[in-house]
Amino acid sequence: MRDQWYGDDRDVLKWSTLVHLARRESVTGILHVAMYRPSQPIAPLATAFGAVAPPDEVLRHFRDVDDIQRLATATGLEVDVFKSPFTDRVAYFGEVCGLVRARSGRVIVFLDPDIGIEAEQGGPEHVTSADIARVFEALRPGGLLVCYQHARRQKGWRGRARRAFANAPGMPSFDVEVVESELVRDVLMFSVKKV
Repeated sequence: MRDQWYGDDRDVLKWSTLVHLARRESVTGILHVAMYRPSQPIAPLATAFGAVAPPDEVLRHFRDVDDIQRLATATGLEVDVFKSPFTDRVAYFGEVCGLVRARSGRVIVFLDPDIGIEAEQGGPEHVTSADIARVFEALRPGGLLVCYQHARRQKGWRGRARRAFANAPGMPSFDVEVVESELVRDVLMFSVKKV
């Protein structure tokens, strides 16, 4: 997740899916695993008097992943954003699994990579099948694992991405739910409940 992409129609689909699942499954907590990568500095404004940096208040207003707390308040859900920089995959998902295990009760864990799932070797914009398997294993029964998937530049991307999610080790592949919307046709949300 990058700051500049926060708050677009894809986020409307993401959070509509999460709130729907939370209400349907009577889950009160969401752990948003942002897979956060800080953005590059914003280019200054070019004015007649020289370059001027965009005001911090403006950037925080439009590009603050933590602003999801307004939605948490409005829906009555407890939303925790794990926003540590995503640099070391093994350590990062070790910390995520520790957070999941430390939660009491059922929770929705939302994996929010920039692009989505890559079965094998993923870059910093991907979550891998191995990452998914680690987090799913850490969930308590009744918890849900949800993952964002952006369209790939290839035919059949929906099926390939679903298989990468569903075929993660230990995943009950037949129970994977896919959510999509006409709002943004290039996004899928995958969900599975641990029983």
